[in-house]
Amino acid sequence: MLKAVLFDMDGVLVDTESFYNNRRAAYLASALPTYDGPWDFAGSNDRAIWETIVPDDIELRTRLHAGYDAYRATHREDYAALLNPDAPATLKALKARGLMVGIASSSSVDMIERMLQETGLKSLVDTYVSGCDMPRHKPAPDVYLACMEQLGVLPAECAVVEDSPTGIEAGRASGACVIALSQFVQSGTDQSAADVVISRLAALAEVL
Repeated sequence: MLKAVLFDMDGVLVDTESFYNNRRAAYLASALPTYDGPWDFAGSNDRAIWETIVPDDIELRTRLHAGYDAYRATHREDYAALLNPDAPATLKALKARGLMVGIASSSSVDMIERMLQETGLKSLVDTYVSGCDMPRHKPAPDVYLACMEQLGVLPAECAVVEDSPTGIEAGRASGACVIALSQFVQSGTDQSAADVVISRLAALAEVL
């Protein structure tokens, strides 16, 4: 019996993945103009991203990462503008059915909290967990398992909504049913490991 639906945040509840990629590219254009990709880091975490961008020079990586932290503080995401238009009604429908709602995100706790505040979704979410606080990042299932533990549910009682292959792998590793959302992903993104793929978040209630 389904008791909870656990959402990834970026690329699912808010259309932020392309914003993050574009912001990072703008910073790197001036800070590291020799960098030539990859550019799409959907589903990844901050540490892994910068290890990919600067794999061998720890001092340079640390300096660039710190510079980017300062850059994004002055180029903040507008969560209200990036909100998935289907999110409020979808979460309300899930709550009306007696289901619990959780967020399991690779973003930091302060980002999750700011998103909930700016979008007005806070009252519709029962708990949220940041992968930054987990011993292992996605594709490990830790963040989803921690979210389930907080809600007091078993994996078989949960559905996970993800967008990236990394997140889908994490959801499957947790033992939950995984629903992939293709609404905002780049063309060609492999979501075949999910149990179900939906093109709009509004279709979620129909497949649960």
